[in-house]
Amino acid sequence: MTTPAHAALSLIILGRSERSALPVALGAVAPDIPMLLFYAWERLGRGVSEGRIWSERYFDPGWQVAFDIPSSIPLLALALGIVVLVGRRAPSAGPGLATGMAPGRRLARFAAPALFLASMIVHALGDLPLHREDAHRHFFPFSDWRFTSPVSYWDPDHYGGYAAVGEVVLVLGVSVFLFRAYRGRGRWIVAGVAGIYALFIGFAVLMWSGI
Repeated sequence: MTTPAHAALSLIILGRSERSALPVALGAVAPDIPMLLFYAWERLGRGVSEGRIWSERYFDPGWQVAFDIPSSIPLLALALGIVVLVGRRAPSAGPGLATGMAPGRRLARFAAPALFLASMIVHALGDLPLHREDAHRHFFPFSDWRFTSPVSYWDPDHYGGYAAVGEVVLVLGVSVFLFRAYRGRGRWIVAGVAGIYALFIGFAVLMWSGI
């Protein structure tokens, strides 16, 4: 699943409230940041060919660790649990409130980081059924196990065409629905997701066509 499609999936699951849109969108993007840095370094910094990047350099053990840490479901769940626990136990910062801040208000202060981490978990779960040889170790560092799915989000030899169609429908459907539901900056976030997705498609077409 491409990065903008992950954002669309997380937004429809966790971002129905417009106030949640920004941390949810950022959390959906975060697991792919090492991948974007990897591509920029290998392609632009070192001049490695497109074919070698994805057939060789992608599987470098060092890069694999960088990819797998932000996609580790146990690590993300642990971080989310810590945020929720701290949110519940956080003391009141309000002056003159002898009994402290109400639990709901204390938790609200930690809503953004909790949504950010929850969105990262949704990203990891979305990757599980759509990666084959390029699968992540979603239980790293506790296990090196990888789920080799029969479906690849990009490989036409493994239902990639169907996955791509489903992804387009997802992004377009979520974009239209949330653009109509939101009223403020959420619309800019949705428009950004849709616009970046269009760029992703254009880039993919160029790469596959060899232009």
